[in-house]
Amino acid sequence: MTPGKNAVRFVLRCARPLFVSRYLGVGGRRFMLAMVTAAVRDPKGTRYQRVTIAGVPVEQVQPADHATHGTLIYLHGGGYALGSAKGYRALAAHLASAAGFTAVVPDYTRVPEAQYPLALDEMVAVYSQLLADGLDPRTTVIAGDSAGGGLTLALAMALRDRGIPGPAALGLICPWADLALDMDRRRPMARDPLILPSMCAEWAPQYVGAFDPELPGISPASGDMRGLPPIVMQSAGDDPIHVDADKIETSCTATGSASIDHRRFDNLWHDFHLQVSILPEARDAIADLGVKLRSHLPMPAEHASNHPPTKG
Repeated sequence: MTPGKNAVRFVLRCARPLFVSRYLGVGGRRFMLAMVTAAVRDPKGTRYQRVTIAGVPVEQVQPADHATHGTLIYLHGGGYALGSAKGYRALAAHLASAAGFTAVVPDYTRVPEAQYPLALDEMVAVYSQLLADGLDPRTTVIAGDSAGGGLTLALAMALRDRGIPGPAALGLICPWADLALDMDRRRPMARDPLILPSMCAEWAPQYVGAFDPELPGISPASGDMRGLPPIVMQSAGDDPIHVDADKIETSCTATGSASIDHRRFDNLWHDFHLQVSILPEARDAIADLGVKLRSHLPMPAEHASNHPPTKG
């Protein structure tokens, strides 16, 4: 284990008491996560624009190289309660740059302000509006981390079930995709320096509300994988949420219902990608994910540039 990994692991473990403290409240935890995501340095020359699409605030991300190969729709993590588009836009910028894409990062409504299915419905509306404005689904990918990874998979299922053309591929980073496991408090322990099963058990009921946690919109790891776009997934060996990634892979491979590329990073923690500015392993993961997502798009000569339409 490199000194960099040791140092980051130590800092995350020191922050754990604040994240598990119920005295801090959702506002305090949002501030803590904002501090973590603020450590992600923007790729040099990245430009951002705040717009509104289908009534949802969105951060548009333009990498410095003015990429035109495709569009990344990035759904941020944070247990459906924390995180923001602004906080995660630098991470999205790194992934977009690695793939040669532009990106949009929606600010979906979080709990406790709203519960399921509002975030999912908002993302269906944003995606549908982008398509109506000229976005080509063949050169578009949807990706997300943690809760955003689960939301990415749930969104793909919702688009399929509603007959809406889906994206070319999905990118899942440490997806939180089996909330039923947390409703029953059955998530196993792991060596993650920050994430505890008790955290998942606390956040899951706030998002699920009175709905059945087995619904694919809530726990897409238990959903029907047939007819989905190719999935490129990354998980971390020390993450207690890695069992969700395993369940997704098993479901895809057992039935042959969806193409999946799953890469496990041993001795790393949940969403280690957020340390892309300081960890070589995170940079490698982002670069690998970007290249693999782009591989599912047509050759550049086959389609015109695919900038996301701008909304004011």
